[in-house]
Amino acid sequence: SALMKRCASYQVQCWLTVYCFEIRFFAKRQTVIGHFKRRHNLKHKISIFSIFLLTVLYACGQKQQTNTASINQQELVDSLKKKVDQKWIMENPSLKPTKSSFFNKNNQSKYFVGLLKISGQSVPFTWDDNLSLLNFLLNLENEIKVKHGIDADQNFKGTKIAWDNNISGLIWFNDKAYKATVDNWYLFGFTECPGTIIFPNLSFKKIADIPNAITNNIQGLTILPYDENIKIKSDETIMTTESGKIIKGIGYDIDNDGIFDIFSYNEDIDETTGYTRLYINVSGQWKCKWINLDEVCV
Repeated sequence: SALMKRCASYQVQCWLTVYCFEIRFFAKRQTVIGHFKRRHNLKHKISIFSIFLLTVLYACGQKQQTNTASINQQELVDSLKKKVDQKWIMENPSLKPTKSSFFNKNNQSKYFVGLLKISGQSVPFTWDDNLSLLNFLLNLENEIKVKHGIDADQNFKGTKIAWDNNISGLIWFNDKAYKATVDNWYLFGFTECPGTIIFPNLSFKKIADIPNAITNNIQGLTILPYDENIKIKSDETIMTTESGKIIKGIGYDIDNDGIFDIFSYNEDIDETTGYTRLYINVSGQWKCKWINLDEVCV
């Protein structure tokens, strides 16, 4: 899982040596990535460890808030972009058109859609690899608090952003939808996995305790802001690119009309790297709206 590139709090440093040894042992094995299925040993073990790290960081980070009276948000975003390598971004395949459904030219910019994961402490979160989610939320609600360095995290000295007013989103996993409040956006200051890229994540406040959350590797979907009219159903499906390539992934129908509104799939780059894309159906045209790079710490 991509979580290995964001090693977490100082409280878990004692676990790093043990797990990284285990990771190196399994890194030589081929893996196949698929949504809502148990992954092969390498990425499953990485995901368990990584979610554990993010979980501890979340638990340790719920302390002080630093008010920021005046923030130039564009300068903030620009400075953060310099800390997140964007050279990994690949060209997105063009998918063949489909029937029009929920999203259209008028409402497509009103929603943000991304894939969801659940941490070991049952905290829902999503990755924001290209900072598109941060930009969306700042346009939605611009009153924020920002913490840097040791104020954000005494050990990894990152950047944490929290919103003064509550922002609610829809989160969906295990075939159930919930209304969840955004907690914070976080970018680590550095990682203990050399050669990997540090990516930020957005955490929601915990909805409920989930049994065996640290080992279940739960995945789902998030849509911001919250819309009570959205009802999600998912199924495995295939899409065809304009060049004729067949792509297997997960389709999501969010308005109960039998037409997929969202499609996500993962592409294995090599044994230790995966690339995930999420498209939305805008008036019958598929547009890529969310991407994620999975890197294994080796």
